[in-house]
Amino acid sequence: MDLPTTSLGRILLVGPADAAPELGATLAAKSWRCTRCESPAGVLRRLRSEPDVDLVLLTPQTKPGPYIELCRHIKFDPRTAFMSVVFVLAPTDAGRRAETFAAGADDCIPLPAPPGEILIRLFNALRVKRATDSLEDATAIITSLANAIEGRDAYTRGHVERVATYCVEIGRRVGVSREDLSALRTGGIVHDIGKVAVPDQILNKAGKLTDEEMSIVKRHPIVGHDVLEPLRTFRNVLPLVRWHHERPNGSGYPDGLHGDQLPLLPRIVAVADVFDAISTARSYRPACSSARYREILAAAAESKDLDPSLVAILLDMLDENTAALVDTSVESVSA
Repeated sequence: MDLPTTSLGRILLVGPADAAPELGATLAAKSWRCTRCESPAGVLRRLRSEPDVDLVLLTPQTKPGPYIELCRHIKFDPRTAFMSVVFVLAPTDAGRRAETFAAGADDCIPLPAPPGEILIRLFNALRVKRATDSLEDATAIITSLANAIEGRDAYTRGHVERVATYCVEIGRRVGVSREDLSALRTGGIVHDIGKVAVPDQILNKAGKLTDEEMSIVKRHPIVGHDVLEPLRTFRNVLPLVRWHHERPNGSGYPDGLHGDQLPLLPRIVAVADVFDAISTARSYRPACSSARYREILAAAAESKDLDPSLVAILLDMLDENTAALVDTSVESVSA
């Protein structure tokens, strides 16, 4: 396998220089940019402030326990979880390889090992890191697109962020998993991305939409689903995007789901979406008063147009005026 001759990436070597003395010279000769920390102390703080590090190479000379703990902190902290971490273990510690993988290490290389093998395994770890970075970039682009689409209508600016916030807090109270909370956050932001196919004159129309105009608007869940379907990172939010206008009583669109056919997460998005729509001003009407939107939500729950249990949770949130309605972040979702 021929490795590139240009700079491969930036490695943070953690461990005393005499732990693997030939390693630094080998990496430098192959155009890796290396910096060193003599011990695990302060490494996590450094990684948070220097996100351009591509790979953390842990080279404990003795007592790998603190290094394994450092790896665990890196891989289970959402701010650094996608950082590649590779161990190089001395022969006396080879029996602890399983511990390094349990701590989240991407690879563990027991010494002695040929320099060529070490370089190839580091390069493979770097490729995984670069692929992950590309997925994160795609997510950022789609999120920016969702916000840009929302910005076409002055009345709905801030809508997707608010919906995401409501979704996450409802999800917390229902007790969904951390992965589902992340899906609710992302799904709340991108749920209306299909409105890219809705003309501005329809989005911003002050009066009632015609049947033809409404049919165009009703296509946006399918358009959003089709936009995101090729992207693996959005696979778990596709049901939220496609079904956020479905209703438990079967009156929704585009697929006319009803009852147990409609999963929990799209039900949550539906409640959050409806609440934000009726509690904020739109081009065709002013915001509903507190008494009025509570009345609308109660009627929707009674008719099963919205999930009654989720509406009850939202109303409890409003009664408590919870700070989560105005302060939910990606970090807190992932923590």
